[in-house]
Amino acid sequence: MNRVRAVIFAIAQINLAVMLMAFVIGIVFSTYYRLLNDVKSFLISIKYLISVLILLFLWSFVAYINRKYTLESTVELMITTCLTWLTVPLSSTIIYVMALGLDPLNAFFESTSGFTGTGLSILADLDSLPYVILTWRALTQWLGELGTVVIAGAILPFIHPSLIRMYTIERGHRLASTIRRTIQDLFAIYIVFTLLGFLLLFMSGMEPLDALIHSMTGIATGGMSSKAQNIGYWYFQGAQMILPASLVVMILGAQNFRDLYLLLKMRLKEFAKSLEVQGFFTILLLLLTLTIALTKLFRLDTVLAIYHLISGYTTTGFQVGNISTYPDALKTIIILAMIIGGATFSTAGGIKIRRIVIALKVIVWDIQRVVMPKNIIVVRRLGREVIDEASVDSTMSYIMLYAITLLLLSVGLHLMLITSNLTNYSFLDSVFEATSALSCVGLSVGITSASLPPTAKIILITAMYLGRLEFLPLYLSIGLYYMKKKLPG
Repeated sequence: MNRVRAVIFAIAQINLAVMLMAFVIGIVFSTYYRLLNDVKSFLISIKYLISVLILLFLWSFVAYINRKYTLESTVELMITTCLTWLTVPLSSTIIYVMALGLDPLNAFFESTSGFTGTGLSILADLDSLPYVILTWRALTQWLGELGTVVIAGAILPFIHPSLIRMYTIERGHRLASTIRRTIQDLFAIYIVFTLLGFLLLFMSGMEPLDALIHSMTGIATGGMSSKAQNIGYWYFQGAQMILPASLVVMILGAQNFRDLYLLLKMRLKEFAKSLEVQGFFTILLLLLTLTIALTKLFRLDTVLAIYHLISGYTTTGFQVGNISTYPDALKTIIILAMIIGGATFSTAGGIKIRRIVIALKVIVWDIQRVVMPKNIIVVRRLGREVIDEASVDSTMSYIMLYAITLLLLSVGLHLMLITSNLTNYSFLDSVFEATSALSCVGLSVGITSASLPPTAKIILITAMYLGRLEFLPLYLSIGLYYMKKKLPG
């Protein structure tokens, strides 16, 4: 019972941190709309604020009555992490239901897409929504991709030390000698690059609030927009610089935080020598070569095709125009890019560059082992790092699990579309949408909408949840099952 209450206390603290930021947004916008005499937006912001206040009271009460209990084991930390990524979107679901009157499933879909940094959206009328909601959507991605524990640790001075240990489950990597200092450094780096993105987008033609929203979702590689046309809203109005500006933001967001730290310190040589930086741009060059060749072959807009490729590769999901009209060959390249994803210890999704590099190296190492004399020992290295057998096994099992999960989700989604008479989408389209959800990207060929069958929405929600947690719920479930079988009685 004490373990359960410890988990509840940890979850309550994290939700409190998120709701405090939501409360600030509500206060700012309700005051702004009141001064502007915008009655409709003011009423929505008041509903938003009321729902946030209810959640603040609820989570404060839950935290208070369970304050004496602390997390102890690694299993408890893993369970808390898995449950946190369900409860935080549920809190946001209540906000969407109360403020916009959304259907609970649609609200949960939007919330999960936000906090997992995916960006798939069922909201069709973004242009008519008040900025209190649009800013909240952006904030969910900004908070979710940095990590709920990082946010809680940066905002709540009284957060319990045992909860800080959850960072090792969520992120694992450190920038400093202590986790608490790492959290502070991460938060600082994140804010600096968000401000940089804001300046780039503002100078490219966006209004200040739109620039802030897109910088938040861009650096978080989330991709949610304040406009129904996404980045296309500005591009088709003649703001051509919006593409390179947003590309810079996306590419920065997909880099390892350690490398961003080097970049921030202007240690450019060390940044350029980083294994993941080199791997990222090498793979990007190969993907670009294929994409340009296909656009010439099919006479497509090369600029937009490249933009969507990089948007998928960085797992951001900013979109310009209709991807569903692309030939299958180009869709396949973008799917491959989404599967690979960005760097480890970044806001990006996908398999990640490090795992891809290790997998490719495994092929080389195995070939070396076959052709070389038996008395020669092949040392497995990535740069200066020696890769042990456990790391190789972990990498290959993750890639296999990703592939199996993607196949099952794609088949399930396609069957749901067929049974709902949505036969205008091919199986490749289903693979595209499932990959976008599992890699937390947000690019869409048009499948995701409010009219999507409930079962199909649940499939995509499951994909987003598993992708954000990198299959932690599956690992935990399998581990607990076999542990229970081996225990006596």
